[in-house]
Amino acid sequence: MKKKVVFSAITIALLSTSTYAGGDIMPAVVPVEPEPVKRLAVPVYVGAGVAVGRYFSDNYEDVTYGGMLRVGYEFNQYIGLEARYISTFLEEGQLYGQQLEHVGLFVKPMLPFNENFNLYGLLGYGWTQTNTSGLLNRAIDDNGFSAGLGLEYDLSDKRDDYDRNIYYPEGFDGQGDQEMGWGLFVDYQRLLIDSDIPDLDVVSAGVTYDF
Repeated sequence: MKKKVVFSAITIALLSTSTYAGGDIMPAVVPVEPEPVKRLAVPVYVGAGVAVGRYFSDNYEDVTYGGMLRVGYEFNQYIGLEARYISTFLEEGQLYGQQLEHVGLFVKPMLPFNENFNLYGLLGYGWTQTNTSGLLNRAIDDNGFSAGLGLEYDLSDKRDDYDRNIYYPEGFDGQGDQEMGWGLFVDYQRLLIDSDIPDLDVVSAGVTYDF
């Protein structure tokens, strides 16, 4: 009698399981979430700012004011490429105005030395022209080696392990190299490094945006 009761209980339990499972005894299925949409973090930045140019020789010195544009590509946090355009158009005085125009392409070595600051150099080739007006000493229309040194400050958050050259899920909020956003920069540049021409120096400062 006891065996019949135990057998009946097992039978009822199996029938109940089969009924709730639609007639089949099936294991529980864990839903699989779809793969996140991925994007490529683009290591490109653009910037704009003001520029102060100085034209200096033994018997003539002139200062003019204008603007500059720059666009760059960073291969990693230590090296990149940058193209820039500088034009000055505001004269310091009525008799002055050795206004200049400059276009250059540079290798950009970088040294990040804390969470937000980045020291960089500019080593490359540029074309520079000065317009004749005022107390002119010598007009310039030449090209050659150009170099500079600058400092960038990132206004966005850093992500220690983020590599902008690989794919990440959309909305990724981990750690990384540099987050997209705004920054500030200031730099000094010698437009043409040539002993046969007067000194042509520019100090620039402005804002930049990392994509």
